[in-house]
Amino acid sequence: MLVDTKFDKTVGAKLNKNGAVLLKQIFPDSIMTSVRDGYDALDQQLTRRDIATDRPLIVFWKHVVGEQKRIGHFDEFPYLWQLITEYIVPTLRKQFPEKTKRLQLLETIIFDKPGKTSNTLNWHQDVAYFPLNPNNQLAIWTPFEIVTAERGAMNYALGSHKLGIRGSTNLHTREKFDNEDRELIPDDPRSIGLDVVCMEMTPNDMLVHDGFTWHYTGPNTIEGHARRGLSVRFITNEAVFAPRSGQGAAFTKQIALEPGQVLEGKPFPLL
Repeated sequence: MLVDTKFDKTVGAKLNKNGAVLLKQIFPDSIMTSVRDGYDALDQQLTRRDIATDRPLIVFWKHVVGEQKRIGHFDEFPYLWQLITEYIVPTLRKQFPEKTKRLQLLETIIFDKPGKTSNTLNWHQDVAYFPLNPNNQLAIWTPFEIVTAERGAMNYALGSHKLGIRGSTNLHTREKFDNEDRELIPDDPRSIGLDVVCMEMTPNDMLVHDGFTWHYTGPNTIEGHARRGLSVRFITNEAVFAPRSGQGAAFTKQIALEPGQVLEGKPFPLL
């Protein structure tokens, strides 16, 4: 374990209260430089769209309408696996010991918002898109570059994780998926009394949020400025497959389970 951050008891309290917390100066420049370089090299040549069923995936998702997701693997991107196993997981276990006794890798995505061509990823909560029961998740997010509000920083509706499951929608258009009968997140969470906070960050920082917490990102409005961000999602309890419409397209292609069977297998390792 390479992380040497000290335990801070206030961090867990903030996560419990707000549903999201920003941890400063977690990643050294050296590992983030290696991750960025690894991403750039793979991004230039990656064309794969097939979903593997025998390993975890890395989803490359450009926030431009019409773009298709591409699929990478960790043997092509070893520095990202190092970041997850030697920095992210130890930090989660140190700062949130009660929530992270069990961490099962669910999903890894790198989001790319090109300057002046990207769009908003509308309000959503992660758990609405995953057919699991129980659906207890922790997610981390960290940028590859400095992010500000103008460059598509993460925004959170504080305390929204306490309001239960909401409906899933198309993240670009907010169009409700077919057969979605759950109440949707409001267009503006402030309309129901929630505070919304924009989390501006450096690549050394790490956001942690509960899977029920509402969040969105605006466009990257700075021309010529890259804005890449890494999202890694973990299941914190043993969960069973509980399918419904509008949930986890790439995720469901990785499994061959009947409803009620425990989610397990090589695509979803315990860490």
